[in-house]
Amino acid sequence: MLNVVICDDNVEMVRNVKKIIENTILIEEYEDVQIELATTNPLKVLDLFVNKSKLPDGTFEERAKTLKQRLLFLDINYGDDFPSFDGIKLGTEIRKFDIMSNIVFVTSNGEERADVLNEKIAALGYLKKRLVGDELKSRIIDLLTVARQRMHMTTSTRKMIEFKTGHSKKYVNLADIYYIKGNDIKDKDDERANLGLTILCEAKGITYLKRKLKFYDEEIPELVRLGRSYLVNPLNVVEIKTSGKQGYLTLKNGDELSVLKESLQVYEQEVSELYAKGLL
Repeated sequence: MLNVVICDDNVEMVRNVKKIIENTILIEEYEDVQIELATTNPLKVLDLFVNKSKLPDGTFEERAKTLKQRLLFLDINYGDDFPSFDGIKLGTEIRKFDIMSNIVFVTSNGEERADVLNEKIAALGYLKKRLVGDELKSRIIDLLTVARQRMHMTTSTRKMIEFKTGHSKKYVNLADIYYIKGNDIKDKDDERANLGLTILCEAKGITYLKRKLKFYDEEIPELVRLGRSYLVNPLNVVEIKTSGKQGYLTLKNGDELSVLKESLQVYEQEVSELYAKGLL
């Protein structure tokens, strides 16, 4: 399901975008698109992505909520009600917790658009406020169409990956891969230490592989390096969080991968770049 979020300081703009999308859903019979939120308050948008919980020492920990497929229309300027919280800051905050959502910035001039590019938020596109009538409708439908196409690409069985396991080959759907990690079992008395150099974790279980992590890093661009020990499928990440110097990724199968916070930041940047290139 593609969840559409609209946030603009102009009530009329919110109403117009919402109406165009609702009409498109009806006319095109899109059962996989719905309006999730239409608001003038950017803080309500941020609440969709992050949970804050108080720790015993009195500090707060931020965790990403379960991620959804989203298309967000975000105004760049929210006026006097939110003087220190503009659309670029909102997009940057969202990217800390969700590197997959489609972000469209609603803008009124070219300078703002350049600022967005410099922030490397990997926006899907821009919606000019001066557009009206059929031009506005056409632009919104174009953006909605691209977002739906991306959604179906990420949820479809679009690619099979070949793995060699000794004298045999194993084919795994990209969508079913959670991660590949280096085999860190060093005890020679443990039979698992000699089963393979790396371990494939996927929907059907784990498989020991004979090739090094570097090989799969080069061969499967859709998997993203996480620290020194992991290649992760971003499509199967459901939660990203940090605590102190540590970063944590939770996968759809419930596994939690722990790395240094710096490694997590590099991972998030690489995923944003792949997403901007249309590889995810």
